[in-house]
Amino acid sequence: MSDRTNDEKLRILQERLAQIKQKNETPVPPRQQREEVIEVSTPEVPTKEKKPLDLSWVKKVVIVGSVAFGIFYGYTNIDFNSLAPNFSSEEIAEENTSTQLEYNFEIEGGQLAIIRSFEEEGSAKAMVNNLKVKGFKCDYFFLPNKSNSTEQVYKVFIGPYENEEESNQWIENLDLEATLINVKDGTILKKVKSTRFKEEELKKEKLAKEKEKQKIEKEAKLDEERKRLEEEKEKEAKLNEERKKQQKIEREKQSKSEAEEKKRKEDLSIAKEKSDLKRENTKLKEQIAKLSKEKEKELKELKVLNKKITITYSYEFTDITEGRGQLVITNNAGFPIIKQNYSNIQTQGGPEKLIAKVKYELDNYGMSLDGVDFEKSNTLVQVYNGTIKVLFW
Repeated sequence: MSDRTNDEKLRILQERLAQIKQKNETPVPPRQQREEVIEVSTPEVPTKEKKPLDLSWVKKVVIVGSVAFGIFYGYTNIDFNSLAPNFSSEEIAEENTSTQLEYNFEIEGGQLAIIRSFEEEGSAKAMVNNLKVKGFKCDYFFLPNKSNSTEQVYKVFIGPYENEEESNQWIENLDLEATLINVKDGTILKKVKSTRFKEEELKKEKLAKEKEKQKIEKEAKLDEERKRLEEEKEKEAKLNEERKKQQKIEREKQSKSEAEEKKRKEDLSIAKEKSDLKRENTKLKEQIAKLSKEKEKELKELKVLNKKITITYSYEFTDITEGRGQLVITNNAGFPIIKQNYSNIQTQGGPEKLIAKVKYELDNYGMSLDGVDFEKSNTLVQVYNGTIKVLFW
């Protein structure tokens, strides 16, 4: 209200004065005589004794002047901020009073009970006929015709009855809630429920509570089931994780076992190869020994017969360790075995290159060691008849 302008304050005061004036000019119904009536006193106007005058226009002038003075006085001296809430409260109170439902029945009796409302008149008639067959004193009415309400409905009632006790006895025969009305002044006394209606309400309330309880129990069961499923899901996830770990361990174990088995087979294979090589080596040594004996025998025969033989050389590296080794050169003419020691074999090109170098020399030139002449390869020579077995180069 503090934000209102002076024009708004003046408009509110004018509307209030217009309402007061309208109430003064409008006749008050009998049931509304409790409302406060505001009277405006008019001062007496002096008149001439000899000539009668029509003073109605004077009264109007006085009233208009009083209203104008009141507006001016109120505008200059009255605090509208304090008055405005009072105006609102009075208007609300008047509105509440005017909207309170009251009936105006033109029948004899103490009380009647309104039991149903219908939008269709035919439905109201049908119910009244049904009740009359059952022995009820009843009828219906159009609400706007018998009250201050504008609602377009038809009300069915039973009665009238002399007192509340009689009304209650008849209401007990109906399974419903009724509204007791004072027939004389049309006021609403109270609402009455039949025993069966109360029982039905209790049943409905009990059923609603039971349903609510069942709903809560169902939700609790669902929550418990969801919790159980989540726990099972979590447990299953843990089991899957453990299963994966176990499978990984099994795979690693199997891989390790397969690797060990593979190594074992490889070791067996290597051992077998070594054994085979050893047997083959032994066999070869035996064959070499046999051939050596045969060769030695053949050489002796050649010596006796004083015959020549085409000399050839054989080359073999032995005892190769840490870059050191020995080259052994043998021949088929009984000449001494030639041996030469080497170090740093790999830096000199390896055994093959060293053999190739010596072979090239013996194939093309031959050599002489400690007075023993070794002719070049494929040369006819006399079988060696000396006693030297080994020469070092």
